[in-house]
Amino acid sequence: MHAARDVRLVIDAEQVALCGDLQTIGRHRHASAAVVVGLDGPIRIVAERVHATRACILAPGFGHAVDVRGRLAVFLLPVHALSGADVPPLRDVAAPPWLELAGAVARDELAGFDLVERLVRRSAPQHRPIDDRLRRGLSSITDALEENLPVDVIADAAGLSPSRLMALVRAQLGTSLRGYRRWLRTFAVARAYASGGSLTSAALDAGFASSSHLVTAARAQFGIRPSQILSPANRPAIRAVG
Repeated sequence: MHAARDVRLVIDAEQVALCGDLQTIGRHRHASAAVVVGLDGPIRIVAERVHATRACILAPGFGHAVDVRGRLAVFLLPVHALSGADVPPLRDVAAPPWLELAGAVARDELAGFDLVERLVRRSAPQHRPIDDRLRRGLSSITDALEENLPVDVIADAAGLSPSRLMALVRAQLGTSLRGYRRWLRTFAVARAYASGGSLTSAALDAGFASSSHLVTAARAQFGIRPSQILSPANRPAIRAVG
């Protein structure tokens, strides 16, 4: 697979704004909700059936591929922003404000994520954030990302039993605790790469056993290889904030 073209990437510890010509994106599942926008025309979300859209919100854990005709913008939201429980896997949203925001990413004019967060609240007012207890448990993973915390330690931080914690993670994030940890670690890799590190060293520092494990995680969670975005040609267009 070739590196994506015209890439712009803004990333903090928990969310991403990405714009570029990514072409076809393989089947994958996000651990957080995402807003996907076709800058140059409609995109096709491919799941059990094909859905053409200009802008939509995808629920956490929704398995899908993307058929892109032109540039695509993806806003991966903080995992705590929207729960995947009792929401549709895909919902169209008003395109014009998201197209404007995607254009700001393409022009490298997005300074942070305040505008994204405000627009999410406008676009999905009926969606609930994740359970506060789950958020506390997930924060313990964030605070010790290089470690593989046992589930009972995470459950204790959440004030839940291990079985109840794992049920909430599956219902609200559409993944497992291990999947969520890998999700955050891929963000850490991108931030380290933006700072000048090599992809292999960034993967190892983030807690991946090898660069091949990073590739496997990225394909499962984003539908692409890391090198399609994190390439030397794209490094100047990758910006870490926060």
